[in-house]
Formats: sequence, C-alpha cells, structure tokens
Amino acid sequence: MLILLTGPAWAPADAPPQPLPLTVPAALLLVLATQAGWMTREALALVFWPDATPADALHHLRINLHRAKQLLAGWHQVEALQSERARVRLVLPSDLSALRAAQASGDSAVLTRMSPGGWLQGWRLSGYAGFAQWCEDTHPALQVEWLEACRRSREAPAGLRAAAVSASRSASASASASAMADAPEAPHAAPVSSVAASAGVGDAAHAPPGRAHELQHLLHNPTAAVLLLGEPGAGKTTLLQAAFPGVPLLRGLEGLHAMPYRPLLDVLRSHIATLARLVQDPAHPLRPYRLDLARMLPELAPEEALPPLDAMTARTRLVEALTRGFEALTPMLLVDDLQWCDTATVEWLLMLAHSGRLPWRAAARRHEVSEALQASLDGLQAANRLAVQDVGMLTREAVAQACASRWPHLAQDAGTLDRLHALSGGNAFLLGELVKAGLGAEDDDLPGPVHVRIARLVLQRLEGLPQPLRAAVEQSAVFVQPVPAAALIKGLDTRDDAALAMWTQRLQRAVAAGLLREDGGGRLVCRHDLVRQAVAQALPAMHRAALHRHAALWLASQSQTGDEPPDALTIAEHWRLAGDTQTALAWCHRGAEQLKARGSFSAAKALWREVADASLDATQSLRAQLELAACDLFEDLARGEAALEAVQARLGAVADPEQHRQIEARLRSALVDNRVFAGDIPRAQVHALRLRQLLPALPVGERVDAIEVLIELAMREPDIPAAWALLAQLRTHAPQRPSLLSWEGQIHWFGGQVQAAHDALARLLERHPEYCSGITVENDLAVMLHALGRIGEAETMARRSLKSWAGVAHTETLSLLVLGLVLASAARFEDSDAALTRALQMAREQASPGFEAEALVRRARLMLLWQRPADAALALDEAAPLLAQSAEPLRVSQLLLAQVQAALALQQAVSPALLERLQGLAVRSSHPLVHWRAARASFELARAANDAAEAARQAEQMVQSARRGQLHEALAESLFLQAALLRDEPAARRCRAEAELLVTRQGLAALAALYALT
Repeated sequence: MLILLTGPAWAPADAPPQPLPLTVPAALLLVLATQAGWMTREALALVFWPDATPADALHHLRINLHRAKQLLAGWHQVEALQSERARVRLVLPSDLSALRAAQASGDSAVLTRMSPGGWLQGWRLSGYAGFAQWCEDTHPALQVEWLEACRRSREAPAGLRAAAVSASRSASASASASAMADAPEAPHAAPVSSVAASAGVGDAAHAPPGRAHELQHLLHNPTAAVLLLGEPGAGKTTLLQAAFPGVPLLRGLEGLHAMPYRPLLDVLRSHIATLARLVQDPAHPLRPYRLDLARMLPELAPEEALPPLDAMTARTRLVEALTRGFEALTPMLLVDDLQWCDTATVEWLLMLAHSGRLPWRAAARRHEVSEALQASLDGLQAANRLAVQDVGMLTREAVAQACASRWPHLAQDAGTLDRLHALSGGNAFLLGELVKAGLGAEDDDLPGPVHVRIARLVLQRLEGLPQPLRAAVEQSAVFVQPVPAAALIKGLDTRDDAALAMWTQRLQRAVAAGLLREDGGGRLVCRHDLVRQAVAQALPAMHRAALHRHAALWLASQSQTGDEPPDALTIAEHWRLAGDTQTALAWCHRGAEQLKARGSFSAAKALWREVADASLDATQSLRAQLELAACDLFEDLARGEAALEAVQARLGAVADPEQHRQIEARLRSALVDNRVFAGDIPRAQVHALRLRQLLPALPVGERVDAIEVLIELAMREPDIPAAWALLAQLRTHAPQRPSLLSWEGQIHWFGGQVQAAHDALARLLERHPEYCSGITVENDLAVMLHALGRIGEAETMARRSLKSWAGVAHTETLSLLVLGLVLASAARFEDSDAALTRALQMAREQASPGFEAEALVRRARLMLLWQRPADAALALDEAAPLLAQSAEPLRVSQLLLAQVQAALALQQAVSPALLERLQGLAVRSSHPLVHWRAARASFELARAANDAAEAARQAEQMVQSARRGQLHEALAESLFLQAALLRDEPAARRCRAEAELLVTRQGLAALAALYALT
C-alpha cells in the first residue's frame, strides 16, 4: 500500500515501509495517486514543467514515467501504472484512497482516525516550483474535503450512518479481489476494511492491552463530549490517543495559574503555518477573526498594529476565533488532564459540547475534579451532551496481555504475572515502572499505596543518574511545561552550539531512564505527571524555591528574544513559589495587561486590585490604580475622574523622576480624555497644558497615546491646525497605527471638510473592516453620511455601529445620538424619539453632561420638526445650563439655533445674547455647518422682523455655506426658504425644483413634510 497521509512510503504487506526517494518519478506517482483517476498527459506535465514548451514537457514526462515504472517494478507493482496515448493513471491502493472511501461512506470511525493533516509530511522536491505549488494547493483542498466529510458524518442520523458504513464495507470487500486485475474506472476506491486496517486505523487497531472493550466503546460513542475518568496512571491518555491517533491534544498543566486558553494556544501555535495561510484567504471563515487571533498569536499579523479593544465584544470574538481556528484544523479534539485546564478553556469546551460544533474526548483524574468543574460537567451530562466512561485498573488477564505485548519474557511465568498484578494494583503506569525496576520476584516487596510505590521507584531511578542530570529532571519537574534543553541547566552559554549539543545528548540518558520525554517540538518535559509529582514533592523547600526562581528568570529572558509573548501569570506564579511576592506582583500587573488584551476584563481588574493593595512599590501600586481607573473611565465619567484624582493625590510617593513622569503623563492623558467626553473643555485644557510639557521626554509608546488624546481635545477647542500638526507627529512615531485614518477623517470633519472626512473613514472601513469592533468608524461614517444628506446609508451605518458596540455604554450612546438624528430627518419621529430618549438615559447613567446636552438638543430639533415647539423648549431649558461654559462650536451652535427657533415658534422674545454668541462661534470656526446655523438664526430673526432684504441675504449665505460643505439637507432647506423670498418667479421655481430633487433623492422626508411636498 502507498502511504501518503504521512511521510510518503511504500508499505509491503510483510515488510517495513520503504520511504519514497526524493525524485521526479516518485513525485509523479504521488500526483497520480492523489488524482484518483485518469489524468491527461498535458496536465501532469504542466505540474512539473510549466515553463517548458508542450513538446518538451511531454518529452520529459515520457522519460520520467518510464523511470516511475522501474520504481514500481521494485515493489512488484509494475502493472499499476496504466497509460494511454493521451492519459495516464495509477491503480494502487493507498491510505488516501481509504480515507476517500470513508469520506464517501461517512465512516466516522475511520474518519476520526485518519487525517490529511500530515499529507506528504516533510517530502519536498527541490527545483520544481510547479510541483511545490501543486502540493501547496492540494493539501488544503484535501483538508477541506476531509473536514466536510467529518461534519456530514457527525450530523447524519445514527441509523443512516451505520447503514452507509455497512454498505460501503460490504461493497469494498466484494470488489477487493478484482480491483487490481480489472482496473475499474475508479481504482482508488479501495476496500475500507482492508486498507484502513493495514494503515493502522481499524476499530481495534493498537488497542492498549486489556482495553479493547473500552476502545470500542470510546470509538463508537456518538455523544458530543466523552470524559474518561480514572486514577492517575490508569492509562486514560494512552487510550485516548490509541482511539484517535493524530487528533490534536490539549493538555492541562498543574499549578501554573497560566493565561486563559493556554492549552488551546499551545496546539494552535504548532499549526501556525496552516493558520497563517488560512487567515490570508478572503473567503475563509477564519479571515474576519484574523486580528482577534493575532492578539494571542502575533505571528499571524507580524509588525501589524492591532485596533483598540472593546470590553464587551473582545471575549466573544476571541471564543469564536478559537472555535473557527480548530474547526479549520480538525473534526475532533482530545483533552488531557481536564481537571487542570483553566476556567476559560473549560468554558470553551462546554460551549462546544452544548453547540455540537466540535466534539471532544477528555481524560481527568477521578478524585481531582473541582466542585465547580464537576457542577459544569453534571449540567452537561444532564443535557445529554456528555458521556462519562470509567477507566478502571487492569485485570490479571490484562496484565498478562500487556506482558505478552511488551515484555514477552515475563508472559510465560504465571507466578510472575500474579506478582506484577498484585504489586501494580492494576495501575498501567506502575506496571511499567515495576518491569523497568526488575521487580516481580516472590521476595520483592513494595509497601504503601500506588502513588507511594510509584514515587519510590521514580526516585530510585533518579538517584541512579549523575548529579547534572538529576538536577535537570528536578528543574523539569518545577517547570511543568515543556522547555528546551538549555532551560534545564544553569550557566550554559546558548551561543555555544557545541556545548548545547553535548548537553542535549547527555539528557538522552534521562530520557532513556524514563524520567524525561521529548514533546515533538525539540523540548523536554517529565515523561508523566506521576514522575513530575514524585520528583517535585521530594524536593527540599529551599531547593524547590531556587528552582522556581530559575524557571521564572529563564521564562522572562525568553520573552525578550522570541516572537511568542511570555505567559506573565506563569512567571508570576514561579516568583510566588520562589518566595518573592513583590516580584510576583510586578508580573501580575503584566499578566493583567495580557488578560485585558484577551477580553478577560474582570480577571484583569481583580489582579490590578491585588497589585494596588499589596505592592510595597508606590510606582507599581499607582500603575495598577491607574489601570483600574481607566477600566471605568467612560462608564461613569464622574467616578472615573474621582479615581484619577485619587491617583494624582498619591503621585508624590513616586521618587524616581522617570517613573514619576511616565505615570503623570498617563494620568494627565486619562484626565484629558475623561473631561473631553464629559464636555468640560476648560478643565481638559488645564490637564493638556501639563501633558504637553511632559510629551518630549516620554517613551514613544506613551507619547503616541498622549498625542491621540491631545488630537481629540484640539478638534473640539477647535484648533484644527494644531490637530493636523499632532497627527503628523503621530504618523512619524506610529506609521502603522490603525487609528491614523480615523483621526484624519475626524479632523476633516471638525475642520468642515465633510466629504474628505467621509472618504478617509470609508477607506478605513474598506481596508480594515475588522477594526469596527475597536474603532468607532461605523458611527463616525454615519455622522458624515447624515451631514451629506445620504439618509438611508446613514441609518444603515448607525445600526451597524450599534450592533458592533452593543453593551459598550459610551459608544452605544454615540450611535443612538446619530441614529436619532438620522431618523428625525427621515420623518420617523416616534423611532427617533425612542432612540434619543434611550441615549439621554444612558448619558445620565454615565454622568456625562456632554452626552446629556447632545441628547437634549437633538431631541429639541426633533420636536421642532414634529411641530411641538413647547416640548422643544423644555428640552432646551435642560440643555442650556450643561453647555453654558462650553466653547465647542458644533455642539453649542445647534443649541443656540434651536433656542432661537423654539422661541420664535412660541412667539417669545429672543435674547440678543443668543445671536451674539452664535456669531462669535462662527468667527472661531471654519465649519460650514456652524456658519449655516449662524445664518439660519439670523434669517429667522430677520423674517420675524419682516426685514425681507436681510432675510434674503442670510438665505443666500445659508445656500453658499451648505454648497461649500456639501450639506445636502441644509442645502435643500436653504433653497426652500430662499424660493419663498424670491420675487423672480422663474428663479424661485428653479430654487424649489432643486430643493425638491434633493429631498426626493436623499430621502429627506422631514423636509418634505415641513414644506408640504407631495
């Protein structure tokens, strides 16, 4: 049989597999075996010689097909290569043909044990780019076909599955005798039963001794999740991997207090090349979650800045990204030591079982499952989504089978078998240790419970090693996780390749002794958790603390050199166990930052509280306090300001000037941000003055954050030239910053270039649609679209923003404010009122006078359009005090215009101060909307005073401002008003016609109703 699903080889029935030579003839056989049928000579030649002329390519093909027949002759399969004038095929059984037959039949038992993941593993033919490209294209296609077949099999009713498999195997068996002789049209539909068995994937293949029944039950259990429960060393993991070889295995690690999802990330990192290819495919389901995965696997977006994270959607998106990542790799998951998996990983597994998206099979120690985990598992079992399978101790018969399989010299003596069964207690791991130790004679004695016996044997073997190797095993026991050989010795110069190679070679003695094992990635770890626990528990306290200190230092040093981010919580735990609580707290702070980046905001805040309360370092404590304040910065602006001021009061405790400067800069940045969004520009300016003084001496990262805050303030002062200058600095310091286009769009908006603002934001959305969950691009685009009079598009974008930011109070309020404005323009007054009322409620919950004023003023505008001026006046009376000290032109000008309109509608006197203030804003701002509002207020007053000439002048000013800013809604209203004043009837008709066209085209229903347009 031809082996393709791993390293390519020919596997005779009665001899070891023969690896395929790295030659073109062998590669031709691989292509034909994968093709599963006839292939034209032209197509086959094109794979290897794409740049040759057709004649030359076919000539090369003829020569190499002849050589391929010679290779087949050595396997006694020369007739398998069949050729005609125009086409050629290979009639040879292979493991790939068995897999395809299982895919066709839905044979889940075979599908879960065979995978194209390792197809042609490590087999590359240099000098043939076309063949390399064919391999690169074919591998993912095989993977997709296999995954889809696995899902179809899983979703099919049990009766249909059994019938399909039975029919497939019966048909395959009857056809097997004539498959080679008759060479049917589909030669690769090899019999599943025979080919799968010879590939080592039959139902009972490689069952651990004495576990055939358990293996059968495990293989054919249809439940979404299955949990193997047993004692340590019973053979649970061995049974899992025997049942499902090659299926990814998540490993829980004891006592590391590691980052959330660490078992998942360890597996995904081992498939990083595949994931990197998948996330670049625009059509792949994983593509929209590329940046979510990149937060934990930076290799997926190297040198690419990630968008800001939002608290509400981050974890949900991360869970979906992880799920899609594994769905793209495997139809099933295995989990070892479920009892040690972190809470986030367990919750993810529970979600998978409830949803049925990805089945899993896990192992856990019976008496070490926590109460919380047990409660979750009980709920899963009650919902019929989990089956629990016991893995008991080996019987006397099973011990005999094990000895016959692994140690035949022991299997002949019944007395020895009895003794081994008694000494091991049926524990599979202890049985192996007993045999290694040469125990089993009648005079051998090993008192105590199983774990004590295991520890005694492990420590005896440890004592037989030289001291450096003993120390390496002890260090490995403390590390818990797999690490390179260099981590297991102090003082080794890793730049000395010869010394490192010699040390790695020496460690093979510990591997041979059964104390260490290689993990497949060039790293070493204790062979079994029972070995690790026995070694660690025997360590004296001071020696154990020293080993933890070395582990912490080594892991921290690796974080400075590799792409993989350090697991800060693991390092913190090593420091804690080393007895250095204060250093542990420093790493807890870093761990909290990592937790926040993964969407675990509650856990991050709990860690920061611990650091703030327990750290003796004032700098460290204040940093934690500052992070805690930042978490609530926009939820309750008043509370956020108070928390920041509490940090400011303690700032004098930081003695180091550099640390003092950095903390103060972060503090001032947060205060500016807080006050800007509260609408308190004067107070924000006070903090900004000090922040600008600190800016030149700040590290680049801190400086970039401060610059963004200063841009936000400059736009609202407004000081548009200053905002552009700050953006130029930002481009210099962070040219890849995702927010650059967002800032460009916002500065254009506040500067009055509405179309340019829209274009910048539209480019951002087109280039980076995934940024919508971290940057308010949809909300900002909705603002621009409304200003441009594109009402339908504005509503769509505002609703998209609400969906992207659901649950994030600050941004949800912004989006409701925009939506209310848009719906009012569309004359959907009830819907607009509901949106603005909800925005007002949320603004008050956040203690944001700026948002509160915005909601009240927009509601007043709605009431004016709705012909309810008294209600408008009530809203304006509430809003006016909130904006009494504000100098923001856009925000204040809409208040002042509405006040003028409401007063006139109620036939009340208009204070001259209103118009004076409005005109003053127009002098300070170049925004066409501010100028339009000033002209509109003057128009209303002139019309009320029956000053037709002044009203006409202001109407013309309104038209010019609206045209300059491409403000279509404002332009339409201005034209209606101008038409009513014009005495020149043709000119008046032209104005009205243009206004009507705008109203109809843009969907400006409120203006249509207001000006009686039918």
